[in-house]
Amino acid sequence: MRSRKSRLIVNIIVCLMLLLPFLGSSAQAPAEGPTPQLALPVKRPLHTKGFIPPPVDLSHLTGREMPKAFLQQPLPSKWDWRDQGKVTPVKNQLGCGCCYAFASIGNFESKLMVDGQPAYDFSENNAKECNWYETADINGGTSCSGGDYFMLANLFSKKGVVDESCDPYVASDVDCKTTCLYRKTLLDWRIISGGTVPPTDVLKHYIYNYGPIYTALYAGQGDAWEHEFNYYDGSYTLYYTGPGTPNHAVLIVGWDDDLPHAGGKGGWIVKNSWGTGWGDNGYFTIAYGSAKIGSYASFMYAWQDYDPYGELMYYDEGGWTLSLGYGNTTGWGMAKFIPTKDTYLTRVEFWTTDATTDVDLYVYDGPNRTNLLWQSLDHSFDEPGYHSLPVTPPLPLTANDDFFVTIKFTNKVYTYPIPMDYYGPKAPGFTYVSNNGTFWSEASKDVAIRARTSTNINPVPDVSIIKQVPNLDFKPGDPITFTLTIDNIGNKLAEQVAVTDIVPSEVLNPSFASTLPITPTGTQKYVWDVGSLYPGQTGVITIYGQLDPSLAADFILLNWAYISALNDASLNNNRSAAIVGGYKVFLPLVLKQH
Repeated sequence: MRSRKSRLIVNIIVCLMLLLPFLGSSAQAPAEGPTPQLALPVKRPLHTKGFIPPPVDLSHLTGREMPKAFLQQPLPSKWDWRDQGKVTPVKNQLGCGCCYAFASIGNFESKLMVDGQPAYDFSENNAKECNWYETADINGGTSCSGGDYFMLANLFSKKGVVDESCDPYVASDVDCKTTCLYRKTLLDWRIISGGTVPPTDVLKHYIYNYGPIYTALYAGQGDAWEHEFNYYDGSYTLYYTGPGTPNHAVLIVGWDDDLPHAGGKGGWIVKNSWGTGWGDNGYFTIAYGSAKIGSYASFMYAWQDYDPYGELMYYDEGGWTLSLGYGNTTGWGMAKFIPTKDTYLTRVEFWTTDATTDVDLYVYDGPNRTNLLWQSLDHSFDEPGYHSLPVTPPLPLTANDDFFVTIKFTNKVYTYPIPMDYYGPKAPGFTYVSNNGTFWSEASKDVAIRARTSTNINPVPDVSIIKQVPNLDFKPGDPITFTLTIDNIGNKLAEQVAVTDIVPSEVLNPSFASTLPITPTGTQKYVWDVGSLYPGQTGVITIYGQLDPSLAADFILLNWAYISALNDASLNNNRSAAIVGGYKVFLPLVLKQH
């Protein structure tokens, strides 16, 4: 009995320390009210397989309730996102326990394709090495000691994902590469379940409506099931109902109700990250509910192109890892931000700890909810996770002039509605909590509220091209090389980019190489489909050939190159020409089109 009392006293002290009084001169003193309560982080084991449960308590997330939008929706008996062309190729994590990075990146890549984007190959290495938990050495292990989508949703929302070609995979713990261009940024990430496996139909609806989903399962740990899973050949459907804690992250891409297995029939179609030599070309099928598959299920819901002119302001370095409440489902959080330059508030972002019935957002010029600058009310989310709401129109912000983002959270069931960060360093005087939105206390752990800003609220693409010939002296029969340097000097993704270079007939046997992935189209030499160019992205297309030996000694050739893109902001840099003459070259010649 004495030890139980001691633990109770310690817990009370911890709760009190996490709620320091707000001492700002303009704020009102906290009112006497309900005692705040904390749902503290849970202990995280390390696994060589690569998945470790997130640090925040998710025991209340069972995934048993179907979103209303799905209730009357019929489902096919079989569905496979591979048949729709929305799944990227299987990769191999090798001996590094970072399946969490492969499953998370796989979900990101598939979501983009479901949304009509082309296939991307993003870097798992950047994900495992550049997330805050790895760079701050929070888990005490390495990037190969396991992780979860929480860590990476945090990274993807702060910055984004980069190309595999810039940061290739290394199956060991290496340094974070910080020089790659970010491509896409996560705006919304939804959690379906914690450690409980949701009903099969619930998972089916999420997969059918949102694309492949990230999940965990138990892949064995020194038992017969581990041996079976490790050496699975893809010739049958796996079935396991024994004990075990989820330790491996994968991507469910579909289902088949008629798959036979030892317990009956019906199972998931799953993408693994152990290479195409494992299982059925890297995939496996497993009975519904087996090996805890479906636990810790989540998916990316919304994203945006990376904004090089933007900034995400936040104090929750670790994201949502702590929850606070006052004994009921409603709580208030507030964060004070000070922009360092004139900019615009474009989005308010935050975490939620449960399905919510009401989320109200306010932006004030002061801490006492005076001088309201913007508000957006009556939002609800069927799933907890990370959310982003646009500020429309964008709100002008002045350098060094603080503003306050205030959010009222009302959960459906969970009585710890305020998301906080347990692991990140405290920013004193910047985040606050309240049980009623009137009287505030400064919390010693930061509230997970964020503000996304941008100095450019009307971005446009602007593609350009410069054609050059490296050599200076030419005569008939000489080899010749042309280079086309293309660039997006605008501040928005350039889409449907095409480059045209009609090589003169006097250049024999032309061929080309490119630093960018390009596809020749049409019958002319050459027309290339470049796809998309990100702001600041550049590339070089090189054309090789030989000058016709029958040319006169005083020959002159004029060769044009063109570039185009959807909604290009300016056409005066869309063509360039090189003039080549006998024993001389005239470069560069850039003609502007008005």
